[in-house]
Amino acid sequence: MKMKKVISGVLATVAALGCAATMTACETSRPEVEIVLTFQGEEYELNYTLYRKVAPATVEHFLTLAEEGYYTNQNICVHDFADSRMYMGAYKYENETLVYQNYYDIVKGYENFSATVFTDKESKTPTYTLYGEFASNKFSVENGKKSETYGSLTMYYTNKSSEDRVFVDHPEAGEATRDYKYNSATSQFFISLTEADKSNSSYCTFATLDESDVDTLKALQAAVEEYAADEDGVNQITVDVDEDDRYVGQQGNAQTYDVLTSPVVIKSVTVKKF
Repeated sequence: MKMKKVISGVLATVAALGCAATMTACETSRPEVEIVLTFQGEEYELNYTLYRKVAPATVEHFLTLAEEGYYTNQNICVHDFADSRMYMGAYKYENETLVYQNYYDIVKGYENFSATVFTDKESKTPTYTLYGEFASNKFSVENGKKSETYGSLTMYYTNKSSEDRVFVDHPEAGEATRDYKYNSATSQFFISLTEADKSNSSYCTFATLDESDVDTLKALQAAVEEYAADEDGVNQITVDVDEDDRYVGQQGNAQTYDVLTSPVVIKSVTVKKF
């Protein structure tokens, strides 16, 4: 009997070590992520619960970017704070302008990138964009759709005028042809600052802020608003968006953002539980 207990203990230890070494072997329905933002010399730690059953492709996509270090120590900033949201994940702020993070060149080197959108029906050529898990893309959530709440995370894509169609491969959709504009998210996401629950049929909210960190985000929000109230606190910067997008990169799509002259920067995005 004692030997069985020893063996059981050894197996449990091996399993635990296996989880630590290969996180994908121990997937949970609710992964956890820590995002650390810096602003004016202060750090703001925000902890999140992600919902794999609600938005499996979106969660996998975000976790992959986080695990590969896409967001960590890259000087990626909040490039816009309009509409009660803080948008981030696409640009760095350098020499008083926005510099685009070369998304496609970077993620093509990820061995574990989970492709869900393709240019061809045979699913051989990925677009490296994300299948849109929301109603406008004919996606239905059976496990409880998440609405925007204070601090929640939503994957974002810039508006596309492209009428191109792509092929998607997803357990809920099967192999189907869909509008590219709804399946074009890359690395951008936003933190919601709205106090009331807000539903959106064209974007996927996939994570909620831990209640214990609400005051931390409110402190950051207050600091940003105070800084932005100064006449020199904000620059309006116009950039060509999606320059390296294979479908819309040549269309000259431009967007003007309100950028803090001393930006909020992502210090790290760390997966705590896969």
